[in-house]
Amino acid sequence: SLYLCFILETDECQSDPCKNGGTCKDLPAAFVCQCPDGFAGIHCEKEVDACDSGPCQHGGECENDGGSYLCVCPEGFFGYHCEIASDPCFSNPCGSRGYCLSSNGSHSCTCKVGYTGRNCAKELLPPTTLKVERVEDSGVSISWRPPEDQAAKQMIDGYAVTYTSFDGSYRRTDFVDRSHSAHQLRALASGKAYNISVFSVKRNVNNKNDISRPVVLITRTRPRPVEGFEITNVTASSITVQWALHKVKHSTVNKVRVSIRRLGDQEDRVVELDSTADKYTFWDLLPGERYIIHVTTLSGLGTEDHPSESLATAPFHVWTRPLSPRNLTSSRVTATSAHMVWEQPPPGASVEGYIINVTTSQSVKSRYVPNGKLTSYTMRDLQPGQRYRLSVTAVQNTEQGQMHSDPAHLYIMTSQRDGSSDRRWSQGGHPRVLRNRLPPSFLPDLRLLADREVSEEPSQPPRFTELVDGRGRISAKFSSSPSKSVTVRSHDHRNCSINPCQNGGTCVSGMDSYSCDCGLGFKGRHCELSCKKVPHPCTRLYSETKSFPVWEGGVCHYVYKRIYRVHPDICYKESCEGTTNKKTPSRY
Repeated sequence: SLYLCFILETDECQSDPCKNGGTCKDLPAAFVCQCPDGFAGIHCEKEVDACDSGPCQHGGECENDGGSYLCVCPEGFFGYHCEIASDPCFSNPCGSRGYCLSSNGSHSCTCKVGYTGRNCAKELLPPTTLKVERVEDSGVSISWRPPEDQAAKQMIDGYAVTYTSFDGSYRRTDFVDRSHSAHQLRALASGKAYNISVFSVKRNVNNKNDISRPVVLITRTRPRPVEGFEITNVTASSITVQWALHKVKHSTVNKVRVSIRRLGDQEDRVVELDSTADKYTFWDLLPGERYIIHVTTLSGLGTEDHPSESLATAPFHVWTRPLSPRNLTSSRVTATSAHMVWEQPPPGASVEGYIINVTTSQSVKSRYVPNGKLTSYTMRDLQPGQRYRLSVTAVQNTEQGQMHSDPAHLYIMTSQRDGSSDRRWSQGGHPRVLRNRLPPSFLPDLRLLADREVSEEPSQPPRFTELVDGRGRISAKFSSSPSKSVTVRSHDHRNCSINPCQNGGTCVSGMDSYSCDCGLGFKGRHCELSCKKVPHPCTRLYSETKSFPVWEGGVCHYVYKRIYRVHPDICYKESCEGTTNKKTPSRY
């Protein structure tokens, strides 16, 4: 240390003013004392402590040594002033909010979830109000709100959306910019549950991003709807629907929900079926009414599985058939006409008209009568002695076109022109006709087999009586004289001692023969034919007579024209197969 002393023009060094070994030097009009280490002052009278300035860093201890100092460094630091750290993380600069990493004498903090900053001193807030906006069979739309604190909101660079399937087969993370608060999750499997988490993200230079605590929800994608949904059968009181479930596409489907609602009703009739079912019939419906049908699939029906429902198929609008005409009977059957009568439809039934069909073994004639209040009709231009099947079908107009009821059938037999024979008719029965005929000229004479020894005598031309019924049986009696007669019948003479009826048929004994009362679905002489009704699409042709006004010479004339219409419908044909390998003999 140098001190300048200003003294009057005298030689002060002669008096040796410097102490503690200081050296005095004369200056013009002054002197100065050059003090050794550890001393200071004008005359080097003060002892100096070198540690007073605190030169040691990071908690190093300073030791004074004759005007100089020495820093004793703590563990983890070295250098003249303990300024160099051998382990930068020794002092735990990240605290309990992060993990310290040392590199090249420096450190960096990897913050725990929910913290950010150089030493993880700042809290990173998560988004709020996470919810599902829309669910589809292959995607989910979600939305959320940013943190409410504005400072925390500005600190965020974006959001991380992570979604994982429950079975662990799928995991993905998408980054969303902070300017957006919604996201669409795509390419998901149908009918599966997913765990969705959304994090706030703060990007760092070292590419080690800080994230907040997540906000979480669980949802399930919709299963795929059914395929091939169709209406297979419609009656006046039932509707049958059918669908298909693909084994791969619908592997997550647990149930199929089918609902039906009559137009105007407030509640649906709902039924849930197992995934193995592919058909269902709704019963106890009202005739001639419009019904709306929906079908959906269900996945994850357990309470812990977050169940989901597929989008419903396009609603099917189906009208049940109107009621068939009831108690159809016939009266006044002549050789060329027949009069039919049926009951008036019940109140509320909106019948627009009737289709009258006349069927023979060779042809079918049809006519449409546009009168919903009709309760009787006369068929004309019939052939004498002909068997007919008459049917009446109610017609109702709907938005999908005309709906036809099941036809009501009636079997009749027109009388002969001479009126000599008795005729019978019944509804759905088998008419019986008794006809008397003269034998043909070439009919041979018949005699009893036991009369071999009786001499042949000229006999009168034999007569025979033929009885024909609807079951195909023929009984004929030949006679040449009142005393001798031969009876020939087309059926066997066996009785019911040995039941000849097959497939559960019941044998009924008669006077000279038997008959088989067959069970449902069987027909034939011995119930040997298995029959069933097979539905197939068909069309019905009917005619309608309309009047058209025509002006001629200032006079309005009405011209009547017949219009033919074709209506698609579902018909049933009977298919019969033999239940035995033996060929059934034909009987005439």
